[in-house]
Amino acid sequence: GRFMLVCNHLFIADPCVLLHCFPKSQLAFITKKENQKLFIVGKVMHKILCQPVDRENDRAALKTIIKCIQLLKNDEVSIAVFPEGYTSKNGKLHHFRNGVFKIAQKANVPIVVCTIRNTRQIFRNITRLKPTDVELHLLGVIPAEDLKGKTTVDIGNQVYEMMIGDLGESFRMEEA
Repeated sequence: GRFMLVCNHLFIADPCVLLHCFPKSQLAFITKKENQKLFIVGKVMHKILCQPVDRENDRAALKTIIKCIQLLKNDEVSIAVFPEGYTSKNGKLHHFRNGVFKIAQKANVPIVVCTIRNTRQIFRNITRLKPTDVELHLLGVIPAEDLKGKTTVDIGNQVYEMMIGDLGESFRMEEA
């Protein structure tokens, strides 16, 4: 069945790693709208039904969330999100944009939680034509039934703590 995949975000190559690790899942990503303009990448994202989000416009972001709910309900794709909303420059797990969890709630699909490590090293190694070991840790599944009656903040906190449990306390962002 369909699901929402949630992962930390370290590097631009993270979606490629997830597509490679979930080849039969038909993953579509929520991506910043600016990525649509990238040569070749934008066309590929359109082809696999990636959904652009305008992070500066709440109304447009809501339309993206509604579209993702429809794609899941229509059994077209599973949705992958990086709830931090951007790549982590310091490697820490940044605070989440919890609105994305509304997608799984409204589409009544489970959330698959994972963490990714070492993708930033891909860029450093590629210039030396050196392979890179990347780790993907599958942490668990939050069943759709467990999402009922929870706020998106509650769900976000649960996912965040699952990820910190795997990455370690040193990856937790300090409170502002």
